[in-house]
Amino acid sequence: MKLSLQKKFIIVAFLAVLLLTAVISFLAAVRTRSALLHASEKQGLMLAQTVSALIINELIYEKLGLVEEGGLIDNYVRELYQRRELDLKYVAVLDTSLQVISHSDFGEFGKRYSSPLIEEARLSGTIMMKKTIAGPAGIEEMEFAAPLAIEGKHWGVLLFSLSLEGVEREIRAMILQIITLSLMSLCFLFILIYFLSRRFIKPIIDLAEAMGEVEVEMREKTMPVAGSDELSRLVQSYNDMVRRIRRANEEMKLAHEKLLQSEKLATLGVLASSVAHRINNPLGGLFNCVRLLQRQGDDPGFRNNYLELILEGLESIEKTVGQLLYTAGRRDGEEKRSEVAAVLARVLKFLDYRMKKQEISYVQEVTDGLVIPVAPHDLEEMLLNTMINSIQAMESGGTLQVNAGRGNEQVEIRIEDTGTGIPEDRLDQVFDLFYSTKKAGEGTGLGMWMTYELVKKYRGHISLESREGVGTKVSIVIPEGT
Repeated sequence: MKLSLQKKFIIVAFLAVLLLTAVISFLAAVRTRSALLHASEKQGLMLAQTVSALIINELIYEKLGLVEEGGLIDNYVRELYQRRELDLKYVAVLDTSLQVISHSDFGEFGKRYSSPLIEEARLSGTIMMKKTIAGPAGIEEMEFAAPLAIEGKHWGVLLFSLSLEGVEREIRAMILQIITLSLMSLCFLFILIYFLSRRFIKPIIDLAEAMGEVEVEMREKTMPVAGSDELSRLVQSYNDMVRRIRRANEEMKLAHEKLLQSEKLATLGVLASSVAHRINNPLGGLFNCVRLLQRQGDDPGFRNNYLELILEGLESIEKTVGQLLYTAGRRDGEEKRSEVAAVLARVLKFLDYRMKKQEISYVQEVTDGLVIPVAPHDLEEMLLNTMINSIQAMESGGTLQVNAGRGNEQVEIRIEDTGTGIPEDRLDQVFDLFYSTKKAGEGTGLGMWMTYELVKKYRGHISLESREGVGTKVSIVIPEGT
């Protein structure tokens, strides 16, 4: 399915905003999680420093016998463990042999602990921290080991574990807030993108559709102009262009009709010379008969003989005029099938005088009963335009040959002359509108173009071969199934 420009704009813009929002949300979640973890780590370090200092003081007091051994330390451990805001998993105090002397779980009392974290804290004399995964739920914890030492004197190790479950809950809540805000922002941005697309893209789409609907014979397809921005000026320019094209088409149509009329008049001039010759001959005989009847019309036998001659002359004139009207007329409901030989015979009656005058010999080879699926009037126009061109190319005489036959489910008509020929570099222009090599007053360059259009009308093909000084051959091929 082909997407419109508006839909493409909405999809691309929405995906870009979605990607940008996802990246920003991800970075915000990562930064937030990192900040919370860092805060938890800092809290654990501060707790380790504070509690270890208190325990060292208690251990010193115990050594000096100022307080009861273990009492205050157990109270510190118990109170520290019970502080819910710290979320401690356990608190333990180890002596110098790493044996538990105080623990948030009394069951751990007296046990000996050993781990790389504890050893590293005791040897380095600094607070050490390590992240671990504990429990079946896989909750992350921070385990701290703080050495109990002062001025080189080691008293043991403070060990406790800080659960990150609360931090993870805060992180999840923060991510949920980010996602909620992102979705709300996406909805708002989608609506904004939609209205922006309607404001900036929809007018362009409407303009493209209007341009696609513009046709020569349709009324002006203009668009309403709203506003004064660049899009409005574009629509106004389009409306002006449509009006200019409409006026140009109307002017061209009028000029085309005038040129067609000029071509018909030029063709009619060629026909008129033949018609005049064919009418003048019987007219001369008619005048002679009338003059003789005026002198000797009293004799019944003489009068009857000359009246028969007058009747024959008038019938000849009537037939010639009828043929001319048949050729010039375009009849509604005319059968779109023609016998090539019959149509060719009618065309030759209008050209025989010109061919005799120019001493052109005519040769014809047409298959008997050859029928072509073309209206008689159109076939006459094809043959007449082509043959007149051939005759005009043979002013000093020559041979005009017409062959017509059937083959491969098509009918081919070939018209060959021995005229002046056409230069090779101009062969491609012969069927162009207004192209002509005739003398001034003999044509407007529409004859072969009209023939070409008629051949295409019947899904046929017309081709041209010519050599200067040798002659020209025109081939017209019409499918029999047209």
